[in-house]
Amino acid sequence: MRDNGCTQPLLFRFDGRMWVKLDNTAAAVHAASVTDAFEHLLSCFFVLNVQYPQELWLVYGFLERVLGLKASVTKSMRLSEFHQEVMCVQ
Repeated sequence: MRDNGCTQPLLFRFDGRMWVKLDNTAAAVHAASVTDAFEHLLSCFFVLNVQYPQELWLVYGFLERVLGLKASVTKSMRLSEFHQEVMCVQ
């Protein structure tokens, strides 16, 4: 995804390792779990002062809540209801 000419950070798995792609550079993520890898991804948005893509705004807001991070995405009823439903499925 592109935003003002800057490619958004993304997380992917290749050759058994997790990677964060920033612009056109991939950096290996040394994470013990997928959860840790997502925390690294969310940290990239914060450190680089990049906003979440509009299309994935609710997804990243949900990940912030699930990972117990300080929410940068304001709560909405849809996000809160979705979070409650997912947590009850367990």
